[in-house]
Amino acid sequence: MPTLRSFSFAATLLLLPAALPAAGLEDSAEYTSARQALADGIPGVAAVKAERLLKRKGWTRVETRTLATFAAEAWTRAAEGPRVLALADTYDLDDETFWRGQALALTGDLAGARRVLEHEPPAQEHPRCRLLLAQVLSSLGENAGARRVLSPLLQGGDATLQTHARLLQSEIDINEHKPATGLSTTAQDVATLFLRARALLHSGQLQPAQQLLQSVLSSPQGGERMHHAAQLLQVEALLLGHQPVQAQEQLLQFLDTTPDSRLWPEAFDLLNRVHQEIPAPASLSEGVLRWISVGNTAQQQPDPPPALAAATAEFRGHAIYLTAQWLAAQKRGEEAVSLLEVLIQLYPSHSRRSDAMQLAMELHASLHHDERVLTLADAWRQQFQGSSVPLDFAVGGILFRRGEARQSLQMFQNAASIATTLTDRRRALFNAAVAAISASDFSLYHTLLGQLELITNAAATGPEAADSAATLELEKALFLAAGRKPEAEAALRAFIRTYPSHPRFADACIALTEWFLLATPPRIQDARTALDNATTTARPPTTAQQQRIQYTRLWLADAAGDLKSLLATGADFIKTWPKSPLLPDVHMKIASAYYRTEDFANARTEFEIIARDYPDTENADTALYFAAMSATSVMSPEGRARAVEIWEELAQKKSPLAVAARRQQALSERLQGNHAAALAVLDKVLAMKSLDPEQRLSTLCDKAEILLLLGKTEPARLDAAADLLDELLKDRSLPFMWKARAGFTLASVHHDAKRDTEALEACYNVLRAADMTPPASPADYIWFSKAGFFGVDLLEASRQWEAAARLAEQIAQRPGDRATEARDRATKIRLEHFLWDGPAPTPPKVLKLDDTPEPKSSPKSTKKKAK
Repeated sequence: MPTLRSFSFAATLLLLPAALPAAGLEDSAEYTSARQALADGIPGVAAVKAERLLKRKGWTRVETRTLATFAAEAWTRAAEGPRVLALADTYDLDDETFWRGQALALTGDLAGARRVLEHEPPAQEHPRCRLLLAQVLSSLGENAGARRVLSPLLQGGDATLQTHARLLQSEIDINEHKPATGLSTTAQDVATLFLRARALLHSGQLQPAQQLLQSVLSSPQGGERMHHAAQLLQVEALLLGHQPVQAQEQLLQFLDTTPDSRLWPEAFDLLNRVHQEIPAPASLSEGVLRWISVGNTAQQQPDPPPALAAATAEFRGHAIYLTAQWLAAQKRGEEAVSLLEVLIQLYPSHSRRSDAMQLAMELHASLHHDERVLTLADAWRQQFQGSSVPLDFAVGGILFRRGEARQSLQMFQNAASIATTLTDRRRALFNAAVAAISASDFSLYHTLLGQLELITNAAATGPEAADSAATLELEKALFLAAGRKPEAEAALRAFIRTYPSHPRFADACIALTEWFLLATPPRIQDARTALDNATTTARPPTTAQQQRIQYTRLWLADAAGDLKSLLATGADFIKTWPKSPLLPDVHMKIASAYYRTEDFANARTEFEIIARDYPDTENADTALYFAAMSATSVMSPEGRARAVEIWEELAQKKSPLAVAARRQQALSERLQGNHAAALAVLDKVLAMKSLDPEQRLSTLCDKAEILLLLGKTEPARLDAAADLLDELLKDRSLPFMWKARAGFTLASVHHDAKRDTEALEACYNVLRAADMTPPASPADYIWFSKAGFFGVDLLEASRQWEAAARLAEQIAQRPGDRATEARDRATKIRLEHFLWDGPAPTPPKVLKLDDTPEPKSSPKSTKKKAK
């Protein structure tokens, strides 16, 4: 039977009471027009008018709330869920929980609607919210919960809501193949007639059901969706009467002559069932194949409106999915999956997207397209927040390498449960246990470890096997060490003590060494002992393990601060294993050691070796950047020129360090006095899309400072700097440090332009900004104090002594390195210019070389002075 549970939900939407007007809105002609549009059945127009009114100023809070609620109701009636959610996010609504639930349900997010309605207890006390929650639960298949929520509504209260509640309960009864005892046998409304027809069909009474359905179709009431539902139920009746050919003809006619319907998913599902009931259908329906490319006959218009174009796209997607189902049933998997990929790519918002992705995953898995299965599974989980289809052993490995441990664990458990040989089962259990470790599911890990030990013994494999229980213990210890878990050290020591002949004994020793090096502070001696132990095993380490041991010695020397030993060990490594895959990392350690010892020439050489010989490694750009830093640190013209070239290269190749390279390039030009060149580089930095907000602010301030320097010879540059900083300071959300830095720079610009009043204003604005957002970091305070003291200097220069003293006192009120200096400055100004109010303090005596300090005052005299 077609499940048309959403019918009563739609009926409720169309019967919501209109929002009551507020007193001030009654005189608004526009609001009256909006209400009339809603009454005339054009809710979209009503909603647009209401939103236009909301943009006007002057409404009271109650009037705004009324308008917003009216707009939400109108958009709900227009089935525009996202517009309702936008209103709820922007304005206060009457019964906001109800409107949010309606909107989420309209968008298809029934789980979200349920969360909104269930997690706010007061909402459930509202009858409309109760009814809506019951409808959502019923649509989710949770009929018991729906009945429980409906129960209070059936006892009394609003008659309209009670009627809807009874209809919904009857529909739930019918879906559960129970007698619809609450369904009226005398009511003649189309909703009741429709449900009675469904009940009759369930009981096998086809003729009376057909008569009732004909009554529904001949009624002018109920709406388009009701009539479409009745037509589909007629097809169901033909199918139950063993007339699949007639049912297919009638359904194809309905689908071809209906331009738009909310019941297309049910209609196409019914067509698939009907098609399967026809004995040995010769081929795919030509009509359905035509629908894939152009839509149905009713949708063919020369210039279709947007709504019809959207309906056509939806219809074509359903036709594609149906054809793919038919092809899959005929074992034509390649053709079916091609159609499904078309649906997935061309119609990202289609209602069948989830079903299409799941069917595509099944077909791709049968065709061994593992990468595509993984991609689709990941996309499906992101969009629909559910679990993926079962994947095979190989895909489980891909998921694990991508870090999706929980999903890979399920895959490997599935593989273990269906394995037919001990070898396959042991491999699957081993991988499942490793995935359980990564997922931190240690309870399941111990269960899998026990199963693996049994199978290892049964297969007569030793603990040295790559997939043995011993190896699994090492994997667990390595996982704990990677997460810096306290129990990791004991786990590694236990493995080293228990399995001295294991092939991965050296790996355990290296991991224990790294554990000691990462301790706070580093346990140097323990690390050295553990690393020496790696070479004492009865089984000699492999070449790869020997390289790892020697490379770890570089880190050990680094942690011990023995950079000379690091350089010697690194040189020995390069000589011993010139083809090692660890060579780029070894060169990086050597280069870093040279750089830290300020041997910039050798550091530059090593960094350039990495950039030249290993351009595809992750350290290549970093090495190139520090090669430039080393070159410029040599303080030679050639070095500076080479540094600029390197930074230009990094910027041109759009490296992750491109922004940093451009900024270093600008700094280098600035330090050499090439201010125009520095300005050009900063403009390039500002044009970079990869610039983050902090970098942009810093670059803008740098540009203003360069313009300030250029303004010493080109006065027009000062105006450009002032304009730049004024625009920057318009941003009210600017962090304090940038307000202070920009304000101080702006003051400097105005001062150089002989506009000291404007300069003083810029300083004053910084101090006032500190009233709202006090300096919270050393950088904040540096720029705050710079602006403040510059303001004091300007006031003193203009002989405004009182104002200068007050400004200095305001600086002193902020705790920081220069607070005492500001307080002394204020005292000095007041004393020197006779501005002190009250007893003057004793100024500190400045001793000269030949002065003799006065004797310290007695406690008594000290007390008197204090008083």
